[in-house]
Amino acid sequence: MKATFILSFLVLLFFNTTFAQKQKKTLDIEHDSSITMMRKNIVRFNLTPYLLWGSGNYVLGYERRINDFQSVSLNVGSLTFPKIVNLPLGNGAARDFKNTGYSIAADYRRYFKKRNRGFAPDGLYWGPYIAYYRYNLSNNVSFDSLGGQPVQGEPIQATMKGSADILNIGIELGYQFIIKKRIAVDLIMIGPGYGIYTGKLKLDSDVEIPEEAEVLQEIKNGLIEKFPGLDGLLDGEEVNTNGDFRTWTGGLRFVIQVGYSF
Repeated sequence: MKATFILSFLVLLFFNTTFAQKQKKTLDIEHDSSITMMRKNIVRFNLTPYLLWGSGNYVLGYERRINDFQSVSLNVGSLTFPKIVNLPLGNGAARDFKNTGYSIAADYRRYFKKRNRGFAPDGLYWGPYIAYYRYNLSNNVSFDSLGGQPVQGEPIQATMKGSADILNIGIELGYQFIIKKRIAVDLIMIGPGYGIYTGKLKLDSDVEIPEEAEVLQEIKNGLIEKFPGLDGLLDGEEVNTNGDFRTWTGGLRFVIQVGYSF
């Protein structure tokens, strides 16, 4: 009788423990739908290019929730590169800088089920992304010497024109905060990728500029000195008076965005 009682007690204890563990596991993966109110859309403004390069850089985005833990997003905007009026050319001076540009980026996001309290688009996420950037620039340049020889009379006037196309593909890791069920703060913290960079530099002038003057090489070196981020784009590639360059390289992605959920 005593043995039967002990056995029954142990069986009951085992089932209670198992049930409690299952119940705890179930509670651990429950999610709070009130964080996002199950809203499916976010419109936002990308602060990153504006903070890095100032006014004239406006990138807007839209994120769409496609199920409880997945979403897709698209960013489109206009970009301008900083002026290069003080470009250190050595034998020349740059002025009247003009440029235009735009960017298009898209990503697919998977929000972690076990890490997040709420549903998409709230919490920690990862996913692939693709981003394309286009820049066009034009700069009037005057030279008082070429190839180490002074220019006789008035300085030579020329126009330096260029363009760059950048395509990046990679994987990102980020976190999106939903504040007061409406305000979204999106941080893409890590985004390693691989990209192709193509571009052109061309110098037009009424006066023939000899190849040995290496004018565009000076422009290239000046660009790298003023904007070190272009080192991977320009360095190591031959540039002449009507040159182009192409290179593959790795890169990172860091983005700060603020938006509105509805």
